[in-house]
Amino acid sequence: MRKIFHTRSLTILIVVLGVLLLNSCKKEYTITVKSNNEAWGSVTGSGTYLKGKVISISAIAKTNYRFQSWQDGSTDNPRSITVRSDARYVAKFVKIGGGGGELPTNTGIFSVSATQKVHFSSGNLQWSATNGGSTATTHTVAGNGTAEGTWRFAPNQWDMIGTDNSNVSSTYTGWIDLFGFGASGYNNKYPYMTSTTHADYGNGSNNVTGTNYDWGVYNAIYNPKTQKTDAPGTWRTLTKDEWEYLMNTRSTSSSIRYAKATVHGIVGLIIVPDDYNSASYSLNSINTEGAAYTSNIIGVSDWTKLENAGCIFLPAAGSRDGTTINNVASYGNYWSITYYATAGAYYLYFDSGNLYPTGYWCERNRIYGHAVRLVKNVE
Repeated sequence: MRKIFHTRSLTILIVVLGVLLLNSCKKEYTITVKSNNEAWGSVTGSGTYLKGKVISISAIAKTNYRFQSWQDGSTDNPRSITVRSDARYVAKFVKIGGGGGELPTNTGIFSVSATQKVHFSSGNLQWSATNGGSTATTHTVAGNGTAEGTWRFAPNQWDMIGTDNSNVSSTYTGWIDLFGFGASGYNNKYPYMTSTTHADYGNGSNNVTGTNYDWGVYNAIYNPKTQKTDAPGTWRTLTKDEWEYLMNTRSTSSSIRYAKATVHGIVGLIIVPDDYNSASYSLNSINTEGAAYTSNIIGVSDWTKLENAGCIFLPAAGSRDGTTINNVASYGNYWSITYYATAGAYYLYFDSGNLYPTGYWCERNRIYGHAVRLVKNVE
């Protein structure tokens, strides 16, 4: 009897160990697949799967929209996934725009209020009377008219004109990228203005948010990343409150909002998208106003990783006072579209040691030329 009992006990032990081993091998993970806008497109593939299983996820665009990419930059659709852990995939859909406005596949999404998200343009705004050549050019403006010159986004995010902005005039044929407040070309507020009278900029005394004094609202702009010209109204300038929310208030999946950096030898500010994955590149001195530009030294190959993850870079493009250029490669000054009192306007300011989302010594600054980085609403 003792031998039989021992044999039965051993058999039970083996069965129990086998069940435990089997359960440990059956580890399951949750795959979540989402659409960035369910009115634009749907997705398939969400579920709970065994570790190691190869599954397929898909993005299905609705009429007048198209699938752009997954949040990590992949454009495979359908896409094969090997299940190794819990994971979340977001399909980005965009409008098929007759007037342009399409975005590169690596464009990030940024919250600028509790309810509004935006994409940033792929470079700082630039203007030339001759498209950088010798022949005068024109472009479409709001209301179906035309105006002189060509507006474009800089070919690279680190591009800035710098001291050549001192050549600004109605006859200069090169590119400029520092503009007086509201100098969109509307109502004779020309991008090459050097007036020292504050009332000459914008409409003189009132807020110009959403009006034709906004560079993106009024002008067609050439987008070198998509090689298309975006219609007037495709882009716009952030308001004072939106800069504040973007830099100081919004929540992100990585808990990172921004970091000072030197990219491709150019000093400036990196702003990361809401869904940034810090595994793409590890940034130092995050969300730190007093950080130095040397906190992150980033070469072209590493910047490509960051750009593909949806990050933007604002070079420290300096400012212009008349035809005098100041603080290039030292100070960053980026307009909001919100006026301040009778002579000023709010703007993002940063240097190696400071960052002010709503301006710095902004009481009488409309006459100064600052950089412009436009945004496009995520609808």
